[in-house]
Amino acid sequence: MNNIPLLFYFIVQPPDGRLTKDVLLGEGGTGDVYKDEDSVCRELMFLQQFGGHKNVASFFGAYYRAPLTECSSELLEIALEYCGGGSLHNFISKTNGQSLKETWIGYVCKEVLKGLHHIHKNRVVHKDIKSLNIMLTEKAKVKIIDFGNSWNLDPQTGLCHEAEGTPHWMAPETIRQKGQRLAYDTKCDIWSLGITAIEMAEGQEPYAGQYPVEHLIREAQPPKLRSKTWSQRFVSFLESCLKKDPSERGSAEELLQHPFIKELPPKKIIRAEIEEHLRALQNRPAKKGLKGKAMKQLRRACDFYARNTAEEQKVALQMALEGFPCN
Repeated sequence: MNNIPLLFYFIVQPPDGRLTKDVLLGEGGTGDVYKDEDSVCRELMFLQQFGGHKNVASFFGAYYRAPLTECSSELLEIALEYCGGGSLHNFISKTNGQSLKETWIGYVCKEVLKGLHHIHKNRVVHKDIKSLNIMLTEKAKVKIIDFGNSWNLDPQTGLCHEAEGTPHWMAPETIRQKGQRLAYDTKCDIWSLGITAIEMAEGQEPYAGQYPVEHLIREAQPPKLRSKTWSQRFVSFLESCLKKDPSERGSAEELLQHPFIKELPPKKIIRAEIEEHLRALQNRPAKKGLKGKAMKQLRRACDFYARNTAEEQKVALQMALEGFPCN
């Protein structure tokens, strides 16, 4: 089976006639991406199927290039929605201390869970949820990308048997042992999201730098946060994501009702904070008409929502939203 170099181009608008390419943002987390024809077909199929969801990057088309010479390779270019905030991985690595605020972590998890709920109810498993495959727009919207490892669940058993994934984010049940036939379902994506949440909190995934890691994931106790400063709601959410037994793990639909997700401050408050932080990281000018006082009130509101009583929360929210339009 032929291997096809697969390059992802992110563009501002859908191509109108001739494709105008913007910046090539990357060629995969481990260098050039080479995928066999089956993987490429699945990628295109799932992008087309799920690209209309607000938490999946929109798909605008794929463009095949035949080899120009005998020495050159064929090429498939995939045009996706422009995500000007970059990957979640870059966002974490560029943030001071490489640790995100708890409300930011909750917001990202909530948006990914909404995307996963849509994917899972269509009987598909993503199989490669990690910070490199979660993108942010300039307005801090969250988008899932890269369906190259995704699979349909077996229509009879509701299970998947393939072994693709990125080792440090793979769930225990997806790691093959000698003589064992894999059988797992959509709960493996929930484990990967839990690992990504720890990555957002601590700046790196559990067992970072350790290879091979598969034995640790299968045999060790589920990873936990090192610091004791995180809220009990966050700790409880991670415990629900990182159960070794997938039957005890929460589903995307169930976890959207978890207090860590359900009791977040209003989305536009968190998005405004993340958008401001993205602008600072990328040295972009502040949004026109966005006053420093308003942002200070927003931060205060988020803190109140995280720590204080319902009455204090109402006062903080009123202060934050006074004279502050947020699309």
